[in-house]
Amino acid sequence: MNSLTLTAKAVRVGLFAAATSSIAFSGIAIAEEQSDKVERIEVTGSRIKQVDMETSSPVTVLSAADIALTGEKTVADVLNNSSINAFGSWRGTSGYGSGASATSTVNMRGLGSQATLVLLDGRRMPGTSSSSGAEADTSQIPLAIVERIEILRDGASAVYGSDAVAGVINIITKKEFDGFQVDFSTEQPSVEGGDANRFSIAAGFNSEKGNVTFTYEYYDTKAVMDRDIWNMDDPSYGDYSSFSSVPNGYYNTGEKDADGDDIYAFYSNSEMCADTDNVADTTDGQNNGRCLYSYGAVTKLFGDMTRNSFMTNFNYDITDNIRFRGRGTASLSETNTRYAGTPVSTNYPVMSADNQYNPTGKDMTLYMRSVQIGERDTLTETNSFDILGGFVGYADVGNGIDWELNAQHSASTTNAFNYNLINDNIIQSEIDTGNYDVFNTSGMSYAEWEQQMTALYSAANHTGVYQGKFDSTQIDGLASTMLYEQGDFSLAIVGGLEYEMINFKQTSDPESASGIISGGSGGDDVDAERTRQSAYTEIQMALPANFELSAALRYERYEQEGTLTGAEGQVTNSSTFDAVVPKFGLSWRPVDSLLLRASYGDSFRAPNMGEMFSSQSLSFEKAYDSVWCEANNNSDANYCATGNQHKTWFGGNPNLEAEEGNSLTLGGVWNVTDAWSVELSYYSITYDNKIEAVSASDVIRDEKINGGSDFVTRGPDGKIEYLESGYVNKASLETSGFDFASSYNFETGFGDFNLKLDVTHILDFKEQADAESEKIDYSGTQDYPDWRGNFAAAWYYNDFSAAWTTVYIGSQSGAMWRDLGYDYIIDTPSYFKHNFQVGYTHDWNGTITVGVNNLFDEKAPTWYDYAGYRDVNTNLYDVLGRTFYLRINQKF
Repeated sequence: MNSLTLTAKAVRVGLFAAATSSIAFSGIAIAEEQSDKVERIEVTGSRIKQVDMETSSPVTVLSAADIALTGEKTVADVLNNSSINAFGSWRGTSGYGSGASATSTVNMRGLGSQATLVLLDGRRMPGTSSSSGAEADTSQIPLAIVERIEILRDGASAVYGSDAVAGVINIITKKEFDGFQVDFSTEQPSVEGGDANRFSIAAGFNSEKGNVTFTYEYYDTKAVMDRDIWNMDDPSYGDYSSFSSVPNGYYNTGEKDADGDDIYAFYSNSEMCADTDNVADTTDGQNNGRCLYSYGAVTKLFGDMTRNSFMTNFNYDITDNIRFRGRGTASLSETNTRYAGTPVSTNYPVMSADNQYNPTGKDMTLYMRSVQIGERDTLTETNSFDILGGFVGYADVGNGIDWELNAQHSASTTNAFNYNLINDNIIQSEIDTGNYDVFNTSGMSYAEWEQQMTALYSAANHTGVYQGKFDSTQIDGLASTMLYEQGDFSLAIVGGLEYEMINFKQTSDPESASGIISGGSGGDDVDAERTRQSAYTEIQMALPANFELSAALRYERYEQEGTLTGAEGQVTNSSTFDAVVPKFGLSWRPVDSLLLRASYGDSFRAPNMGEMFSSQSLSFEKAYDSVWCEANNNSDANYCATGNQHKTWFGGNPNLEAEEGNSLTLGGVWNVTDAWSVELSYYSITYDNKIEAVSASDVIRDEKINGGSDFVTRGPDGKIEYLESGYVNKASLETSGFDFASSYNFETGFGDFNLKLDVTHILDFKEQADAESEKIDYSGTQDYPDWRGNFAAAWYYNDFSAAWTTVYIGSQSGAMWRDLGYDYIIDTPSYFKHNFQVGYTHDWNGTITVGVNNLFDEKAPTWYDYAGYRDVNTNLYDVLGRTFYLRINQKF
């Protein structure tokens, strides 16, 4: 059997079946006769080429037609709507450092994006620098090149290696295109901004010896401002900051309260509040005499983004039994995000009591915001490329040996420029000169005062620079053969080796890293390298009575070394992680139309280099200080707001251990008739030693439970000055649930119809914070919907088509959080988003499609019983409202 026939070209998708969502329903041709041999093809979830596309592992397939029905503009958006992406995925938003504001990831089963392995044509995608290479940016993949997406819904570390804890996303690209094609799409949401345009060209050439394809895509989307999304005019809106463009002073009055404690107070020039943009007026002693700044009035939720993507695939037959294959991809993107003017908060400036412009005669801590020099704009440049070259061959030995030998190099570089940051040291030295009347005690005109403040902030203006670079070089090979084939019994085996060298480095400008710059997130520097060595084998055994048994075993070893900067200076740490992980599968066809299956596998994930070796950096985390606020009856409403940010020092942990997990799936696929198919699967996943960042809320909660904490530093007034946090191995996480899918095709005199439904129901999602804590089941609670689903109805009649799709997210209860004292968290109702499109195929070999997503302009539900800044889970819900789009495709 010639191995050159054993390629994905055996997969042929008919137009009518293309709208289905699972392999069981897709109408894919799974085998064909050639030279009296049954052709075998590659299937996600196994490295053994086989006859049956359905295996013991559940796989969902989204064809190019499925993707088109969603009306979504990027691969990231398509995956975010998947029902197995139960709790939503990260979408880049303003305010996040290390390039994270320009990336999107996928989060299967809610286990975290680092637990989902993303492949491009069966090989690992390059990781992002913002994740230390641990997560792939799914928004970088040009939609024009995607032939289908295969989603493996169980753990697969034994087959694909570390990180495949929750499952695998395999994005299959177009490879045998012949001719020339142009695509254009545009969309406009009902909110201001968010307009998106995509233009792509594809060209391909086939010959007797091979083929080559080339795809280019240009994509751009406009920014969406926070003020156009959140209801800031609602009287209950209260997300304001004490760091105001009209400065506030905080000081010890020298007086004592009834308990003998010092009394602290704020001072501000309240007359200037009402005259200043985005500053809340202070009247009758409200806000404790402060001018409060509405930071959400000027920030971008989603930034402006442009991306140029390139991809080429090529294959060439060197001999009848040896083929050279290659692939090259490149993505160049720029994202412009915006956060509010810099709060001078890394090191609070102090106006001394003897300063000539001090109106209180007491040392005052200043709460300032450098609005006068502009907002914090960030330009993020993300460039990545991936080059693959290899040989695929066949040796006529025994029953024949298929083999591969490949080399791959990937690199991702992120450059971020953070404008209008503030050098704290310069601010302090300028205030100490006594030349700046920051409270306007001298009665200057507003224009004169603002000119003086502009001069002050301009003197301290700083541009923060961040660079991250991740590169990987991999060499791998495999060989497979049919060891035995006789009657109902056969035994196939594959074995392979992989070796990968990885380097990761991220640096900030020296000033940011030294902790003297406000407004940025510098300091989380990493300089590390790792090697990965893997050996694996997989067998597949066909047995009488239509049973099939599969087993896989992989040994994987990580050796990594990095420099960690801390209180003791620079220290080089090295660690080794290795594991042997198995996977077993069993399937049975009692009748041709019914497949029953079960699979079990272990998995592990080594800590990434950022989690272990990042130096201590500064961030500002949102948290409710339950210790101070409950003790003081929430007397400072601004400080006790849920959105209040606390200075948090965050660093890597070189003592992390590897994560471990296992997954069990049980289920079946039933072709009830030739036109109707049903799938039902049960899954159960255990995830131990899970690595997570300790949140500010966790640190405060532990302080409250333990009566104190070394990780919380409080000022003389008892309020938090700063927190210390990092990565830790949490005890465990357990989740289980059901996946259901069904597809029904039928023909009528007025067109062909395809109906499909996929639903995921989460039975439990139990997390244990540490070994001493009890497990808490979060399923069905706020941000953890226990139901997600999608429905699609497609109609095809001659040159016309139409489709209706519905995205469903189940209701969520806030009762658990209210029982813990968070009375403002409300119950979230069920959410339905309905989409509609129509298409026409004209006589000039092209199509035109028009549609609208979120047809009824369904509003995303909020978290709280009051209006707030970013009070919707944007990773889970679409906040852009009704969106119209147009797509034009022309083939030549």
